[in-house]
Amino acid sequence: MAHSTSDWPLFCARCSVELKPGSGGYYKVKIEAVADPAGPEISNEDLQADIEGEIKKLISTMEQMPASEAMDQVHRRLSFCLCTPCYRRWIENPTG
Repeated sequence: MAHSTSDWPLFCARCSVELKPGSGGYYKVKIEAVADPAGPEISNEDLQADIEGEIKKLISTMEQMPASEAMDQVHRRLSFCLCTPCYRRWIENPTG
């Protein structure tokens, strides 16, 4: 018999208390991080550089890293659940 993720227990990412879907007692937090969406500024000096050589160097470097690491440098999306007390502390100080 196949199990859906709703059959599995759900825990707070901070304090590990079990969360009960449908109870209204937790928050699902979604975070999306995108590398500078404006992109780099390109100067006249940049346009005079060996662009083909720079691209080859970049490709060579990227071939040495896992695809997930390369993607994480550009875009990352994650989600986690927090019980209500942990959410209240987290939302006031997300980095603390």
